Amino acid sequence: MTPAAFLLTSVLLGLMVLAAGAYGALYAAARLTEKRHLLSLAALAYGVLAVDAVGVVAATPLGPAWKALVVASALAYLGIPPLTWRYLKRTHGDDPHGGERGAHA
Repeated sequence: MTPAAFLLTSVLLGLMVLAAGAYGALYAAARLTEKRHLLSLAALAYGVLAVDAVGVVAATPLGPAWKALVVASALAYLGIPPLTWRYLKRTHGDDPHGGERGAHA
């Protein structure tokens, strides 16, 4: 891998991580505050992640297995925040103390 290709790959993968973090944080903030514009920003962040993943696959000299991992990761990132949110809602419900409904410590 040339130094230029290494730099491009590093920047694209770093952007992917930042976009994934932004997507998760914005999704959680949108669900927590019930603000629709935050959900739109979360979708935009995921869009950046998806476009970036395509860039990694198309423009970097990574091997096929690494490119497959990038694609699988990008697809997995789409589902992680909604699944996590549903799990938290199911396990914590509306109880501000995080316990089961009706249970007392």
